[in-house]
Amino acid sequence: MKTLRPWAAAALALLALSCASANKLSQRSARELAAGDVDRAYEHARAAVRKEPANPRAQSALLAVARRLVADREARVMAVGEVDTVAGARQALALADLRGEIASYGVVLKPDPEYARREAALRIGAAGIFYAQAEAALAAHRPKQAWLDFHTASGFASGYRDLARRLDETYLQALSRVAILPLNDEAAVPGLPRTMADHIYAEVAPHIRPDGFRFTRLVDPGSVYGTITVAEMDAPAGGDAVRIGRRLGADRVLTGRVYGLRSRTDTYEYRGTIYRKIVERDTSGARRERFVEQDFHAVTREREVSVHYALSVLDVVDGTTLAAYQDAASTYARVVFTDFQAQGDCDDYCLLPPGVRASDGERAKRAEADWKEHFGTWTVPALLAKARKDRDHARYGAGDRSAFFGDCRERPVWLGELPRENELALIALDGLWQPALGMLQELDAK
Repeated sequence: MKTLRPWAAAALALLALSCASANKLSQRSARELAAGDVDRAYEHARAAVRKEPANPRAQSALLAVARRLVADREARVMAVGEVDTVAGARQALALADLRGEIASYGVVLKPDPEYARREAALRIGAAGIFYAQAEAALAAHRPKQAWLDFHTASGFASGYRDLARRLDETYLQALSRVAILPLNDEAAVPGLPRTMADHIYAEVAPHIRPDGFRFTRLVDPGSVYGTITVAEMDAPAGGDAVRIGRRLGADRVLTGRVYGLRSRTDTYEYRGTIYRKIVERDTSGARRERFVEQDFHAVTREREVSVHYALSVLDVVDGTTLAAYQDAASTYARVVFTDFQAQGDCDDYCLLPPGVRASDGERAKRAEADWKEHFGTWTVPALLAKARKDRDHARYGAGDRSAFFGDCRERPVWLGELPRENELALIALDGLWQPALGMLQELDAK
């Protein structure tokens, strides 16, 4: 005997529910209510009203089960509230949501004055508890926790005492304005301080949203650069970051330094032969192929750059380090270039003729290994086609930068020269914004 998987059983139940008429769903709800299965009865009565909102049986079924369901929940609220005010108030909020859902189907229940009085008392009591917790948190210089407690209190009773004013005042105390400052360039990379500060801001700013960063706001870069002096930008001294933050009216500054730039560059020449297939016809008109050997010269260059960095978030009031992170970043660039220009169809070129591959397998393996060592995944036809299409691409330009963010070990970039060390340092530091974001995120939650 086969058994249905859980997901299959659920799918069949949903199918049956969608196919049943409003009257049948109403009858099913009545049976379940009589049997004491209130939750299932409510589910089917609700489905009946959704299917036919004006159906009298559906409306009657929903009214009957709603009365029972709400009465049960009211009893639960009062029972829980007797021993735990906050838990009872939370149950009351959930019941209020249920009442709203029931009302959305056109069913209005007569309120119970005694329950309404008890619910109000529970909600006000819970609001008072969290209000007191918030005041205690403020006294302990914990404005973020205070705001969270005031916010929770407002969820129970928004008009309780002076909650609206206290929420606004406490939020201003909890909010941290963070200025991202130009980094201290100890690696001698032209333009690095401002370039990296702008990059960090551009990447971090979209993440600073109320749903993820409730208590953090970034200072606009224009304000930062309008406040920093030329001397502070070119040769920052100890304490400058805190002084700049104070002039900006910021609460915190994100600062750091880049140092320890290292570079290694190698150049490799490939001198070998490739073959061009030529098709001819003999005197009888038969098609003949022959492979003509041609000298092939190309150059591959590679450069690896590593650089260290250290980031920190400082409190502007006393210069305390609130968060710190340091690491090293590296990047690798590999390029290939040749002056060789193919004649005719590039697909007619190959590394070795088919006959050589068949007769001398060892030679073929050596040739293929040598080619792959120099050119990676480039095939002979693809490399020659690129050489024809971009024969003048000998100098690195700004438009080439994106090509070096990926891994070019397996497929060198078609280019006549490598990016400069300084350019590769900036590419290596492209992910610097991520630890910066991580530090701000941790501090926002504290």
